[in-house]
Amino acid sequence: MKLISLLAIPLLLVAVSAAELAAEIDRFEVELHPGEITERTLILKNSGNQPIFGITTMPVAGKAKELVLMEISKFEILAPGEEVKVKIKFSTPPEISPGTYPGFAYFFDDASSLPLLVEFEVAVIEEESYGVSLSIDDARSSSATADPDEPAEFEIFVRNAGRFKDVISLDVPHLPPRWTATLFDGTETVEMPYNLTLSSGVSRVLGLEIVGERPGDTRTIGIQATSLGDPLKNATVTAMIELNQEVRQYEAIVDLPAVVVTNRTHIGSIGIKLNVDERISIQVVAPPEVLVMPKSQVISVGEEKSGIGEFTLLATKPGRYRIEFLLHDSYNIPLPTERAEFLAVESARFAIVTGEGLLYRAIALAYAEGLANDTVPVITLRGGDLSEDDLQLLEELPLAKVVILGNESVVSSEVERTISGMMPTERIAGDEICETSWLFASAFSPAGTEAVVIAGADEMEAFAAYEEAKRIGAPLIICGTPLTEASAAALEEMVSSGLARALIWGTGADTATIEALRGAGLTIEEVG
Repeated sequence: MKLISLLAIPLLLVAVSAAELAAEIDRFEVELHPGEITERTLILKNSGNQPIFGITTMPVAGKAKELVLMEISKFEILAPGEEVKVKIKFSTPPEISPGTYPGFAYFFDDASSLPLLVEFEVAVIEEESYGVSLSIDDARSSSATADPDEPAEFEIFVRNAGRFKDVISLDVPHLPPRWTATLFDGTETVEMPYNLTLSSGVSRVLGLEIVGERPGDTRTIGIQATSLGDPLKNATVTAMIELNQEVRQYEAIVDLPAVVVTNRTHIGSIGIKLNVDERISIQVVAPPEVLVMPKSQVISVGEEKSGIGEFTLLATKPGRYRIEFLLHDSYNIPLPTERAEFLAVESARFAIVTGEGLLYRAIALAYAEGLANDTVPVITLRGGDLSEDDLQLLEELPLAKVVILGNESVVSSEVERTISGMMPTERIAGDEICETSWLFASAFSPAGTEAVVIAGADEMEAFAAYEEAKRIGAPLIICGTPLTEASAAALEEMVSSGLARALIWGTGADTATIEALRGAGLTIEEVG
């Protein structure tokens, strides 16, 4: 018994692989009155790779065996891919009783293949004053597969099944959102509802195209024909359309600093490219230690443009974290989940932002390159504004804050607002550069700083003094005017922390300031 089963399997596979006949329509459904005749055409196709020399059929079986006659067109050879027509005649005798008469027939080619089954259903209805007969692709329902935004095509057969001349209205009353239906009478596009004036027993064949947008969507859509002579007389057929999944060009780039500072906001972005016009929704999933706020929850993209969504991120604790971006298109179809990792660290590091004038740059760079040992980046404004490179540097560096050196005549309030939107900001500013120098030195010189280098406002002297201050690791004071009250207070604070020497460079330093330094107990040394 097992041997027979094993032998049957390859024989069945051979039979299946040898099946060559295929039908455009394998089910016909017609409505007739007693004593009526109608015709349809069945198209048989050689779908195999060998020629067919003959096709035979058995008589129609079932209740419809007396109602269906078939005639196969003559041919000598049906080559692969070629078609042959089968004329089907449906007729009902006058004495037949109303009802449904099903039937079927098998078609065989001259090869050893499985037969092709074609089904029939003849609905015999009593003739009334008004009536409508409707079919889609010669049946009450039909299915098709199409690409998004491409039409699924159907053939609509409508007939006046009443005794009297009538106007029959054809419509697709309930289209899903973003689906469209177009009706054709011949080659002409017609508006729906479309009214046809038909004499008794007369039929019309119309074309119908249905288009959907959402890839992977499947919808069943009803088409309705109604007698305007008697609106209670109507008929409905259905079209089932399945939209293919669409392969889209897709690229997403998450831009986020590799290292962020805890308790400081950082700006990140996700850029998305698609080859269609779409609106992409974004949901960010992050651990509880990370707060993420999207600037917008929807990104618009198009065939010719990418979309960028910005977000603000804040980590409350140090550690390595991963955040995920859940993306969906306007049909709620998910796109690939995007992920980004970053390291959150605690940091006391800061950057200095100051004007492009040499004197302020000298103060900042003397500190950064000397006292801070090149660990403090200095950004000087070109034309009074932050460049894109400056902003990118501030975003990428693990900074706890930015120190602005100089008053609003040196660094504008607009620049300060820009930086404050990125991270904490502190401005060190006096009424003039001497006061600013002392305030900066007092605030950022380490405890125990023993010496300061002092120069006047001459740029050549200030440049040389900067080199000396950098070399010995001392604050640079640019002071060509007497000490103000704020400057004197800063000096007093530094003296209490260990300041003991003032190195005077050049002749531009204010003499009253030098005497005040001597009076505060500092040793005065002229070094240049």
